[in-house]
Amino acid sequence: MAFVGIQFLFWSITGMYMVTMDIHYIHGESLAKSQKAKIDMVNVDYSVAELVTKYPEARSVTLSQSMGKPLYTFVDGEKGKVAISAKTGLPQPLVDEVKAKEIALFYYMESHEIDSAELISSVTDMPAELSPRHLPVWRVTFDSYSTPTFYISQHTGALVAKRHDFWRLFDWMWRFHIMDYDDGENVSNWFLFLVAALGLVAAITGAVLTYFRVFSSKKEEVI
Repeated sequence: MAFVGIQFLFWSITGMYMVTMDIHYIHGESLAKSQKAKIDMVNVDYSVAELVTKYPEARSVTLSQSMGKPLYTFVDGEKGKVAISAKTGLPQPLVDEVKAKEIALFYYMESHEIDSAELISSVTDMPAELSPRHLPVWRVTFDSYSTPTFYISQHTGALVAKRHDFWRLFDWMWRFHIMDYDDGENVSNWFLFLVAALGLVAAITGAVLTYFRVFSSKKEEVI
Protein backbone atom coordinates (compact mmCIF):
# COMPACT_ATOMS: atom_id res chain seq x y z
CA MET A 1 0.00 0.00 0.00
CA ALA A 2 2.97 2.30 0.62
CA PHE A 3 4.09 1.62 -2.96
CA VAL A 4 0.60 2.45 -4.24
CA GLY A 5 0.62 5.60 -2.16
CA ILE A 6 3.87 6.74 -3.82
CA GLN A 7 2.30 6.22 -7.24
CA PHE A 8 -0.77 8.19 -6.13
CA LEU A 9 1.63 11.01 -5.23
CA PHE A 10 3.19 10.79 -8.72
CA TRP A 11 -0.29 10.87 -10.28
CA SER A 12 -1.11 14.00 -8.28
CA ILE A 13 2.13 15.82 -9.19
CA THR A 14 2.06 14.91 -12.87
CA GLY A 15 -1.66 15.57 -13.15
CA MET A 16 -1.29 18.99 -11.55
CA TYR A 17 1.49 19.92 -13.98
CA MET A 18 -0.45 18.78 -17.02
CA VAL A 19 -3.68 20.58 -16.12
CA THR A 20 -2.00 23.83 -15.05
CA MET A 21 0.14 24.20 -18.18
CA ASP A 22 -1.46 25.78 -21.24
CA ILE A 23 -1.63 22.99 -23.81
CA HIS A 24 -1.24 25.49 -26.68
CA TYR A 25 2.03 26.67 -25.12
CA ILE A 26 3.15 23.06 -24.65
CA HIS A 27 2.48 22.42 -28.34
CA GLY A 28 4.74 25.38 -29.18
CA GLU A 29 1.99 27.42 -30.83
CA SER A 30 3.31 30.60 -29.23
CA LEU A 31 6.81 29.95 -30.57
CA ALA A 32 6.06 29.79 -34.28
CA LYS A 33 3.98 31.52 -36.89
CA SER A 34 1.10 29.48 -38.18
CA GLN A 35 1.77 27.49 -41.36
CA LYS A 36 -1.95 27.22 -42.03
CA ALA A 37 -2.26 30.59 -43.75
CA LYS A 38 -4.48 30.51 -46.82
CA ILE A 39 -2.57 29.69 -50.00
CA ASP A 40 -2.88 32.34 -52.70
CA MET A 41 -3.99 30.28 -55.70
CA VAL A 42 -2.87 33.06 -58.03
CA ASN A 43 0.68 31.85 -57.41
CA VAL A 44 -0.21 28.24 -58.30
CA ASP A 45 0.50 27.96 -62.04
CA TYR A 46 1.50 24.29 -62.13
CA SER A 47 -1.57 22.05 -62.13
CA VAL A 48 -2.01 18.67 -60.49
CA ALA A 49 -2.67 17.19 -63.94
CA GLU A 50 0.79 18.31 -65.09
CA LEU A 51 2.30 16.90 -61.91
CA VAL A 52 0.69 13.48 -62.42
CA THR A 53 1.81 13.46 -66.06
CA LYS A 54 5.42 14.07 -65.10
CA TYR A 55 5.32 11.92 -61.94
CA PRO A 56 2.92 9.05 -62.71
CA GLU A 57 3.87 7.21 -59.51
CA ALA A 58 3.20 10.21 -57.29
CA ARG A 59 0.98 9.55 -54.28
CA SER A 60 -0.12 11.48 -51.21
CA VAL A 61 0.11 14.76 -53.14
CA THR A 62 -0.28 17.79 -50.89
CA LEU A 63 -0.36 21.48 -51.73
CA SER A 64 1.39 23.39 -48.96
CA GLN A 65 3.69 26.36 -48.64
CA SER A 66 7.09 27.16 -47.23
CA MET A 67 7.87 30.75 -46.29
CA GLY A 68 4.83 31.85 -48.25
CA LYS A 69 5.78 30.00 -51.45
CA PRO A 70 3.38 27.25 -52.64
CA LEU A 71 4.78 23.72 -52.94
CA TYR A 72 3.57 20.33 -53.99
CA THR A 73 4.89 17.61 -51.73
CA PHE A 74 4.42 13.94 -52.48
CA VAL A 75 5.97 10.48 -52.42
CA ASP A 76 7.29 9.18 -55.73
CA GLY A 77 8.34 5.53 -55.91
CA GLU A 78 12.05 5.05 -55.27
CA LYS A 79 12.70 8.80 -55.01
CA GLY A 80 10.83 8.98 -51.72
CA LYS A 81 9.74 12.44 -50.59
CA VAL A 82 9.68 15.03 -53.35
CA ALA A 83 8.90 18.75 -53.25
CA ILE A 84 8.33 20.84 -56.37
CA SER A 85 7.34 24.45 -56.88
CA ALA A 86 3.60 24.86 -57.42
CA LYS A 87 4.41 27.86 -59.60
CA THR A 88 7.10 26.51 -61.93
CA GLY A 89 6.98 22.74 -61.37
CA LEU A 90 10.72 22.66 -60.77
CA PRO A 91 12.07 20.30 -58.08
CA GLN A 92 13.14 22.06 -54.93
CA PRO A 93 16.74 21.52 -53.81
CA LEU A 94 17.37 19.80 -50.51
CA VAL A 95 17.41 22.24 -47.62
CA ASP A 96 20.96 22.97 -46.52
CA GLU A 97 22.08 24.42 -43.20
CA VAL A 98 21.85 28.05 -44.34
CA LYS A 99 18.33 27.54 -45.69
CA ALA A 100 17.25 25.63 -42.58
CA LYS A 101 18.32 28.54 -40.37
CA GLU A 102 16.54 30.98 -42.67
CA ILE A 103 13.31 28.99 -42.48
CA ALA A 104 13.59 28.64 -38.68
CA LEU A 105 14.09 32.38 -38.23
CA PHE A 106 11.17 33.07 -40.59
CA TYR A 107 8.75 31.06 -38.43
CA TYR A 108 10.20 31.89 -34.99
CA MET A 109 8.09 34.37 -33.05
CA GLU A 110 10.83 35.50 -30.65
CA SER A 111 14.08 37.34 -31.28
CA HIS A 112 16.63 34.86 -29.92
CA GLU A 113 19.72 33.92 -31.88
CA ILE A 114 20.23 30.43 -33.29
CA ASP A 115 22.49 28.35 -31.07
CA SER A 116 23.02 25.33 -33.34
CA ALA A 117 21.80 23.51 -36.45
CA GLU A 118 22.23 19.79 -37.03
CA LEU A 119 21.08 17.43 -39.76
CA ILE A 120 19.43 14.23 -38.49
CA SER A 121 19.06 11.58 -41.16
CA SER A 122 19.06 8.22 -39.34
CA VAL A 123 16.89 6.67 -36.66
CA THR A 124 19.94 5.94 -34.51
CA ASP A 125 20.69 9.67 -34.22
CA MET A 126 17.05 10.66 -33.83
CA PRO A 127 15.92 12.08 -30.47
CA ALA A 128 12.92 10.50 -28.75
CA GLU A 129 10.93 13.72 -29.15
CA LEU A 130 10.75 13.32 -32.93
CA SER A 131 8.80 10.85 -35.08
CA PRO A 132 10.93 8.86 -37.58
CA ARG A 133 8.44 9.64 -40.37
CA HIS A 134 9.88 13.17 -40.53
CA LEU A 135 13.45 12.10 -41.32
CA PRO A 136 15.66 13.56 -42.63
CA VAL A 137 15.31 16.86 -40.75
CA TRP A 138 17.36 19.80 -39.59
CA ARG A 139 17.28 20.39 -35.84
CA VAL A 140 17.61 24.12 -35.24
CA THR A 141 18.00 25.16 -31.59
CA PHE A 142 17.58 28.72 -30.35
CA ASP A 143 19.58 30.34 -27.57
CA SER A 144 16.88 30.66 -24.91
CA TYR A 145 16.27 29.35 -21.38
CA SER A 146 13.64 26.83 -22.53
CA THR A 147 15.81 25.59 -25.44
CA PRO A 148 13.24 26.11 -28.24
CA THR A 149 13.93 23.65 -31.05
CA PHE A 150 12.51 23.61 -34.57
CA TYR A 151 12.67 20.56 -36.81
CA ILE A 152 12.81 21.49 -40.51
CA SER A 153 12.23 18.84 -43.19
CA GLN A 154 15.25 18.54 -45.47
CA HIS A 155 13.02 17.62 -48.43
CA THR A 156 10.18 20.12 -48.13
CA GLY A 157 11.47 22.84 -45.82
CA ALA A 158 8.35 22.44 -43.70
CA LEU A 159 8.41 23.04 -39.96
CA VAL A 160 7.43 19.52 -38.87
CA ALA A 161 7.86 19.78 -35.07
CA LYS A 162 8.32 22.37 -32.35
CA ARG A 163 9.86 21.40 -29.04
CA HIS A 164 11.06 23.12 -25.86
CA ASP A 165 12.00 22.11 -22.31
CA PHE A 166 8.46 22.52 -20.95
CA TRP A 167 7.22 20.16 -23.69
CA ARG A 168 9.95 17.68 -22.79
CA LEU A 169 9.01 17.88 -19.10
CA PHE A 170 5.33 17.43 -20.06
CA ASP A 171 6.31 14.33 -22.04
CA TRP A 172 8.03 12.80 -19.02
CA MET A 173 5.11 13.76 -16.77
CA TRP A 174 2.79 11.95 -19.17
CA ARG A 175 4.99 8.84 -19.10
CA PHE A 176 4.97 8.78 -15.30
CA HIS A 177 1.24 9.45 -15.27
CA ILE A 178 0.34 6.46 -17.47
CA MET A 179 3.29 4.40 -16.14
CA ASP A 180 4.70 3.76 -19.61
CA TYR A 181 8.35 4.73 -19.26
CA ASP A 182 9.37 3.66 -22.76
CA ASP A 183 7.68 5.93 -25.32
CA GLY A 184 4.55 7.08 -23.47
CA GLU A 185 2.16 5.67 -26.06
CA ASN A 186 0.67 2.63 -24.31
CA VAL A 187 -2.11 3.92 -22.05
CA SER A 188 -3.44 0.41 -21.38
CA ASN A 189 -0.28 -1.29 -20.12
CA TRP A 190 -0.51 -4.02 -17.49
CA PHE A 191 1.60 -2.08 -14.95
CA LEU A 192 -0.90 0.78 -14.87
CA PHE A 193 -3.78 -1.70 -14.58
CA LEU A 194 -2.06 -3.50 -11.70
CA VAL A 195 -1.39 -0.35 -9.68
CA ALA A 196 -4.89 0.99 -10.38
CA ALA A 197 -6.36 -2.32 -9.19
CA LEU A 198 -4.20 -2.21 -6.05
CA GLY A 199 -5.33 1.36 -5.52
CA LEU A 200 -8.96 0.26 -5.69
CA VAL A 201 -8.27 -2.55 -3.22
CA ALA A 202 -6.51 -0.06 -0.93
CA ALA A 203 -9.49 2.31 -1.06
CA ILE A 204 -11.97 -0.48 -0.26
CA THR A 205 -9.89 -1.96 2.57
CA GLY A 206 -9.29 1.53 3.94
CA ALA A 207 -13.04 2.20 3.99
CA VAL A 208 -13.67 -1.13 5.75
CA LEU A 209 -10.94 -0.48 8.33
CA THR A 210 -12.31 3.00 8.94
CA TYR A 211 -15.74 1.55 9.60
CA PHE A 212 -14.43 -0.99 12.12
CA ARG A 213 -12.05 1.48 13.79
CA VAL A 214 -14.50 4.37 14.07
CA PHE A 215 -18.10 3.26 13.94
CA SER A 216 -17.74 -0.21 15.50
CA SER A 217 -15.67 1.11 18.39
CA LYS A 218 -18.31 3.74 19.11
CA LYS A 219 -21.00 1.04 19.25
CA GLU A 220 -18.91 -0.97 21.74
CA GLU A 221 -18.45 2.11 23.96
CA VAL A 222 -22.21 2.66 24.01
CA ILE A 223 -22.81 -0.97 25.02
